Amino acid sequence: MRIDPTLLLGLALAGLLGGLSARLLDPAPVAASPQSADAGSRYVAAVGPYQDGVSLLYVLDQETQRLAVYEARGGAKNSHRVEFVGARNISLDSLLDGFNDESEFSYQTLRKDFEKAGHDLAVPSKD
Repeated sequence: MRIDPTLLLGLALAGLLGGLSARLLDPAPVAASPQSADAGSRYVAAVGPYQDGVSLLYVLDQETQRLAVYEARGGAKNSHRVEFVGARNISLDSLLDGFNDESEFSYQTLRKDFEKAGHDLAVPSKD
């Protein structure tokens, strides 16, 4: 199995970003919004707090739609590390109208209501 050097470089840079973020930031308890994010032409990386001294690094490859998650630990010098947590191809996830969605109104219900009201729900073109 041959590993794409660009992917390896991107993951190494993302790991470095996560390690630096974990060291420089004193993470608060779990929060919904990321503390920092960076986007390039192919990869998007975001860091968010997880536990005291621990941050999660999310790296999205926009070309392959794969998401990788790393745990970055700070603290004492001998405990610094970045660990791979998991990965997933999210290309099909983004096609779902809902999953574990406990909103008051489902996507299907809202769509029917908007169509009844005469709203055009066509997706605008990117041209």
